[in-house]
Amino acid sequence: MPRRHNVVMLMTACALLGCGGGGTDPGGDEIVMAKASASGDGQSAPFGTVLAQPLRVILTRGGAPVAGRTVTWQAQAGIQVNPVTMVSGNDGVASTVVTLPPFGAIRTITATSVGAIGSPQSFTVTATGAGTLVNVQVVNNEFLPSTFNLKAGGMVTFTWAAGSGPHNVTPVAPNLIPVSDNPAPPGTHTGVYSFDTIFPAAGTFRFYCEVHGGIDSGMHGTITVIP
Repeated sequence: MPRRHNVVMLMTACALLGCGGGGTDPGGDEIVMAKASASGDGQSAPFGTVLAQPLRVILTRGGAPVAGRTVTWQAQAGIQVNPVTMVSGNDGVASTVVTLPPFGAIRTITATSVGAIGSPQSFTVTATGAGTLVNVQVVNNEFLPSTFNLKAGGMVTFTWAAGSGPHNVTPVAPNLIPVSDNPAPPGTHTGVYSFDTIFPAAGTFRFYCEVHGGIDSGMHGTITVIP
C-alpha cells in the first residue's frame, strides 16, 4: 500500500480513538469543581451573624460525584469560615459555615481544590448594617479591612502590625478623617503602632498610603459612615 494511504489511515484511526494531542478527554477524566445546588452564594445578613446557609461546592468526574477531594476556603478580612478545609463527601460536596464580620461590608470567599477544573470558585456575601468599632490592620501593602461601613459616632483603630511599614493613612479631600484624641502624627510609621479616630457624622471617607498606594489604586480604602 502506498505510504500516503498509510498516513491517511493512521490519522483516521487516531481521530477515532482520541490518541495523542494532550487535549481534553470528552469522556470526562478530569475532576471538575463547580458551585453546588443551593450553593449559598449571594446571601446577606446582619453583620456579626452566621449565614443561614453554608457555602457549597461539588466535585465531579464525568458527571459523577468525586469523594475525598480536599477543598480549602479562604475569606477576606473579618470573615470566619468553619471549617477552613473539608474533604468532599460521597455526594462530591464540600461546604463551610460563614460568620460575617463585625461591620457592614461586601466580602468575597473562595473555594479551591488543587488540580480541579473550575477551581477556584468565588462566592459573594454581604454583611448589612454598621458596627461602632472597627480595627483596621495596616499591614504590608494593604489595609485589612479596606472597605466597610461604620455607624456614626463609631471609632476606627488603625493598627500597624509588627514588622509592617513604613505606611501612613492619608485622607482624600473633601471628607477628611476626623481628628481624634490620639491622632496619627505626620509622616510614615512602622509597627508596632496604632491610632484611633471617631467619625461623628455620616459621609464617605477615602484614604490611602502614600508609600504603597494612590487614591484609587494599591494600598487604599473607603469608610462609609451611616446615620
